[in-house]
Parts: sequence; structure tokens; C-alpha cells
Amino acid sequence: MHNAESNTVNSQLDKLEKISNQISLMISEGQFEKINHLDKLRKKIITDMNEKNYDYTNHRKTVLKLISQNEKIISEFKESQGNSLSMITKNKKCTEAYLATF
Repeated sequence: MHNAESNTVNSQLDKLEKISNQISLMISEGQFEKINHLDKLRKKIITDMNEKNYDYTNHRKTVLKLISQNEKIISEFKESQGNSLSMITKNKKCTEAYLATF
């Protein structure tokens, strides 16, 4: 791998890591509306890297770390969405019960 290509891969992987960190932070803060934009950026970077057929052999640890981090993000997001859905369902049932008293 050429030095310039290695620097590009490092730069792109750094960007992906920063995006993953931002997404994780937004999930923990409940800012779900901003996640879609960051996810699109993440997907574009991955697509660009795949199109250029970069060799990730020297970056195996970083790639595995990003995969692990993204799995954690997905898990956090599903848990948060599940909690949100549960709360909405509970509120709906309370409202229905209240309206039934009329």
C-alpha cells in the first residue's frame, strides 16, 4: 500500500470513528432526528472506500473496533427505541382508560 493511500485510509477511518462517536452520543442524549444525516455520511465514506478497493490489512484493529462500536450503537438505538415505544404504549393505554370513564 502506498503511503498516500495509507494516509487516506487512516483519515477515512478516523472520520468513521468520529461519526460513530457522535451517533452514540446523540442516541444517549435522545437526539434521534440528527442521526440519519450522520448515518448517510458514514455510508458514503464506506461506499467511497469500497469503490477505491483500499487494502485494510494494516488497519484490521481499527476496522474491527469500528464494527464493534457500530454494533454497540445499534444495540443502544434499539434499546432506546424499545423504551420509547413502551412509554408511548403505556401513555396510550392510560389515555384510553381515562377516555373510557366518560
